[in-house]
Amino acid sequence: MKTGDPEPSMEKRLLLAVLLSMAVLLAMPYLLEGFFPPPSQPPTTMETESTPPVEPGVEQAEPEPVQPLAEEETASVDVIQGEAQTVQIENSELRLVFDTTGAVLRSARLKNYLDADGEPLQLLPQITPDEEDYPRPLSLVLGDRELQARANRVAYALEGAEGAPATPAELVFRYRDQDLEVIKRVHISEEGYTLNVSLEVLIGGRESDFGVVMGTGIGDLGDSSQTDFLYPAAAYYSNGSVTRYYEDDLEGDVQLNISPRWAGIDSQYFTYVLLSAEPGIENLRLERETWAAGKEAPEELRDREIPLLKVIVGLEGRSRFDVFLGPKKSEVLQAVDPTLESLIDYGWFEILVRPLLASLKFLNQYIQNYGWSIIVLTFLINLVLFPIRYKQMTSMQRMSEIQPKLRSIQDKYKRMKRDDPRRQQMNAEVMALYKEHGVNPLGGCLPLLVQMPILFAFYRMLVSSIELRGAPFILWIQDLSKPDPFYVTPIVMGASMLVQQNITPSTVDPAQKRIMMFLPVIFTFFFLNVSSGLALYFLFSNVFAMMFQFLLQRLKPGLAKGKQSKKRSKKK
Repeated sequence: MKTGDPEPSMEKRLLLAVLLSMAVLLAMPYLLEGFFPPPSQPPTTMETESTPPVEPGVEQAEPEPVQPLAEEETASVDVIQGEAQTVQIENSELRLVFDTTGAVLRSARLKNYLDADGEPLQLLPQITPDEEDYPRPLSLVLGDRELQARANRVAYALEGAEGAPATPAELVFRYRDQDLEVIKRVHISEEGYTLNVSLEVLIGGRESDFGVVMGTGIGDLGDSSQTDFLYPAAAYYSNGSVTRYYEDDLEGDVQLNISPRWAGIDSQYFTYVLLSAEPGIENLRLERETWAAGKEAPEELRDREIPLLKVIVGLEGRSRFDVFLGPKKSEVLQAVDPTLESLIDYGWFEILVRPLLASLKFLNQYIQNYGWSIIVLTFLINLVLFPIRYKQMTSMQRMSEIQPKLRSIQDKYKRMKRDDPRRQQMNAEVMALYKEHGVNPLGGCLPLLVQMPILFAFYRMLVSSIELRGAPFILWIQDLSKPDPFYVTPIVMGASMLVQQNITPSTVDPAQKRIMMFLPVIFTFFFLNVSSGLALYFLFSNVFAMMFQFLLQRLKPGLAKGKQSKKRSKKK
């Protein structure tokens, strides 16, 4: 189980590329271990043997008939049951479809976010009604399997859906027989992504604890890398932090005897969670189910087994709670509950990501194009880093000037073994040379280390911020959150790295320099599948770095590599 970053493969490869660069520059392989800390251990879980196995609710196109009751049984209770039907209701943000069979939520579309076909984005996985083992959101889990099956398969009587229901509205689902009574009330406001739900479960006339299913799964089915629902996880908030279980973390059921503030299913850009109101969540059960796509599934999913996550929230016999179904947008989450904002995973460099994101949003208010806003922000970052780049260039130039003397000292002691005490004299001579010329041996590398956190912070900002989803730039780039469809930006970015290497003073020997020439190729390969917004940042970061370097060389001609070599040739 991982409590934070899902470690997407692209982030791993980007990190590997930067580490490779540092390894070549610093010759310190042990840095690799520093950037790959061991994964955190999963939190302690408690397996409760007394908890009955979960057999989630099932919906069918036609409700399964309830066993007829004997006349003496029906004499004391009025049976309440309805007809199988679906009802659609929408507000300014949501388009919802409820099913009276099981009184469940069958569909939830986000009207302000469109899919590839230009339709409101479907937040819930769409599996055909004949999939009997597939539980829908708001289905029940009861201690008695027979009553549970009945509660999730019968058609409820529905109130509040007469005609074409308009928001604000309250739908009331009722079912009652001799043994079981269930009342579900769902209030939908005129706007917002939150549903207000109250639920009552009585067994034998007495209130009974129950579980509410949040799931199974979220968004698109399958494992497309271009989906809006990357890195699905069962998530909950407890003790001031978010804990996530990804698909690989759940081998079996996990029973958690905790009372979190909320729990549900999370993904890269969208989430849906149950927030406790009163009297609170009693416990959680997390599961991973395998859905075998049937004949009714889309052709690309047939004959596949797809893992789906499920969260079962334990509640008391009469409970009120909210259900949030929407985007992981900071201001939206904060308006619902401040703790929900912690669902946005900014990774290790959150302290840098937040001001970067605030700056990007501020710029976009005036520029009205996130692509150009990224370019302007990149320029401002390079402007702030100008003193560091200047110090880096001057340090590398001084190192370049003393290279002949440095190699002379190294040649003098190269035949000695490493454990020879006389090699300490070599180190003393090298340090004296550095001191004589005012050179810091790490001066050319430390500024690069300062820039690396900004690089990773920018990456996390672009990966985690829904603001860039569907944001166009120019011409062929119509979504900055997705890769460049024609690979123009990563290729040009690799070319800019090559040019930058050739104009930057270097202190490495020819063999190392040839190895360095492969880095632009490696970075180009890694950036083929990252978001075009990140490739845009990298490209213009190189462009502005070269621009400032040319400016420095004009102000201080001694920094120009070519002129230095000409001076040396004249002296000879």
